Amino acid sequence: MQVPKERILGFLFPAETDNWLAILRLGLGLQTTLYSISLRNDWNDLLGGAGRGGSGRDFAEALLSVESHFVPRLGWFVALGEHVALREESILTVAWICLIVAGCGLFLGFFCRFSAILAWFFHLCAAESGGFVSYGVDNFMTIGLFYLVLSPLPDRYSLDWRLRKARPKDPQLLGFWRRVASSIFSVA
Repeated sequence: MQVPKERILGFLFPAETDNWLAILRLGLGLQTTLYSISLRNDWNDLLGGAGRGGSGRDFAEALLSVESHFVPRLGWFVALGEHVALREESILTVAWICLIVAGCGLFLGFFCRFSAILAWFFHLCAAESGGFVSYGVDNFMTIGLFYLVLSPLPDRYSLDWRLRKARPKDPQLLGFWRRVASSIFSVA
């Protein structure tokens, strides 16, 4: 009975290096940063609410609300900001800054887990709020960032590993998460 159990554990949790995790973190950090930089001049126009044209955030979020009220969107932050007398442009600029800081944090490997959560959340908000201007790359980017949130960060090439001496709590999960990520990305 011991042999089948060892085979199953060997299949689910194979010994693995964290090279794949470093590549995923670096690639998604660079992609998030470049995504943010490329949208800087048009961020407020694309994701602004009423008065920004027919393809603004309000219409995309109204259609999204038909599907689910629980999907994160930038409109939540705008509504929250209105309660403390902040303008929509200011809130959208803060969201953009959060996204670019998270992308840079991922690329450098600085506060990896927090950066992954921040990048995933703000990218998801932007992709869902700008539903008419998003495309397949946004979906893959959201999926990849979600896997970084769950993955055993930091990897050995990150600043967290070198400066803060942070280590993953369960490094034996590297093989499991690589198997999960490769099976999902091959299906998608």
